[in-house]
Amino acid sequence: MSSGTTAEPLDPDAGLVEAVLRLRRSSPSRLLQQDLYQVGDTQLTPVQVDALECLAGRPVWRMHELAARLGIDPSTATRTVDPLVRLGLAEREPDPANRRYVSVRASRRGKTVSGRITRARLALMRDVLAPMPAEDRAELTRLLTQYVDLIEEYARGVPSAP
Repeated sequence: MSSGTTAEPLDPDAGLVEAVLRLRRSSPSRLLQQDLYQVGDTQLTPVQVDALECLAGRPVWRMHELAARLGIDPSTATRTVDPLVRLGLAEREPDPANRRYVSVRASRRGKTVSGRITRARLALMRDVLAPMPAEDRAELTRLLTQYVDLIEEYARGVPSAP
C-alpha cells in the first residue's frame, strides 16, 4: 500500500483511533508546521503558538486566565509565555488592578506574528484540502468539532485519579 494507508478495519472506532494516530505522527504535518511556526531563528512549539493566538485575541490576560483557556497548569503557562516575552512577542507585568496577579498581552510584533501564522495556516489548509469537495470539508469540520466536544464532555465526567 504505497499511499501509507492501512486496510479498512472492521471496527470504525479502531479506524478513527488509527486515523488520529496517523495525523499526530505525520512527518509531513510536522514539516509544514515547522515553516508556519518559525520566528527568526526560533521554532515556536504548538503550545506557544496557541498561547500567542490567545494573547493576540484579547487586549490583556491574567496568567491564570490564560492557563485556564489553554487547559494547562499556571506554572506551565508561565514557562510557555517566557520564550514569547524573550522574543518580544508578549509583554508581562504585574496586574495594575491587583498586584498579586501577573498580566500578559501580545506585543505589536506578537500580534503581527500571530496574524501571519493564522493566515498561513488557513492558506495551507485550503491548499491541502483543495481536492476535497466543499461539502466534504464542511462535513469534516462538523464531525471534528463534534469529536472534540464529545472528548471534552467525557473528560469532564471522568473522575481524576487520586
